[in-house]
Amino acid sequence: MAANRLRHAVRGAVALGAVTAAVSINPGAATADPTQDAQNQVQQQTQQADQIAQQYLAAKDDLAAKQAAVAKANADIQTYSQQLTDAQAKEEQYRGQVDQVAAAAFDGAQFTQLSALLTGKSAQDFLDQSSALEMLAAQNSAVLDTYDKAVKSASDAKTKAAAAQKTAQDAADAAQKILADLQTKKDAADKAVNDAKAAVAKLSSAARQSLGGGGGDMGTFIGPAGAAGAAMDAALGQRGTPYHYGMETPGVGFDCSGLMQWAWAQAGVSLPRSAASQYGSGVSVGRGELQAGDLVFFSSGGVSGIYHVGMMVSATEMVHAPTEGESVKVVPLSSLSDYFGAKRLAG
Repeated sequence: MAANRLRHAVRGAVALGAVTAAVSINPGAATADPTQDAQNQVQQQTQQADQIAQQYLAAKDDLAAKQAAVAKANADIQTYSQQLTDAQAKEEQYRGQVDQVAAAAFDGAQFTQLSALLTGKSAQDFLDQSSALEMLAAQNSAVLDTYDKAVKSASDAKTKAAAAQKTAQDAADAAQKILADLQTKKDAADKAVNDAKAAVAKLSSAARQSLGGGGGDMGTFIGPAGAAGAAMDAALGQRGTPYHYGMETPGVGFDCSGLMQWAWAQAGVSLPRSAASQYGSGVSVGRGELQAGDLVFFSSGGVSGIYHVGMMVSATEMVHAPTEGESVKVVPLSSLSDYFGAKRLAG
């Protein structure tokens, strides 16, 4: 029994020694790496800042769309109101003629084919009177048709004007609601960006330099013909330009969607400002079909959660304005998580 206890004690001592040795060899298993913790915090803060900033930009896009809808609806109201005025004038113009036609028919003033036959003194008289009857009937029919069209046009214009009025009111109400919430979103975005900047500032000089990382892959990339190639070349020309929230100024600063909007504008293609709104452009492309010029999107959940966008420069690499503390660069698509989808723009 004593021998067994001794063997157990020896085994326990050996096991403890092995654990102690392992900890000594790998001190990271026991103590956290402060630099890594700081970088993780930066990653969390900057991603959160990107999400909130893109929500603010999406709200601005939505506001612009609603304001455009108000302007169009007001223009439609003017158009349909003029159509209504014109149709009512034409309706009034032909109302008297219609009344005359109706009174003549009621009083029996018009000849019929039978009365023409009975009163005619010859076959020629009958033919002459029949021809006159047909002409009169055609004239009366034209008067009635024109009047009916005027009445219908007036009714249609009135309905369209009322619908345009409702559209204008609904869009104006929606714009007002967005406007009331916009400052709150901007304040939240500003705070998130400032928090991200503070997190970057806490990094060591070496860590900040590593984070900035220059322009990533500085190689040459061959784009497709047309607008996609021109947009890609424009974006690549901004490698090394610092990330700057809310900016789209070449050589000075870009955020992710600002870079995409600016690059495509150089190719003559207009894009909305936020990443989520840009996802509404073009046609969807499968991840296995990606090619240079395609826009790629990243989301924390659905279209409303899209917080980042970049542009493919090959089948596997993308150019983008990453986040706070970094610069426009080319990186492997696989280096980013939360891939959501891709769009190919015409041209």
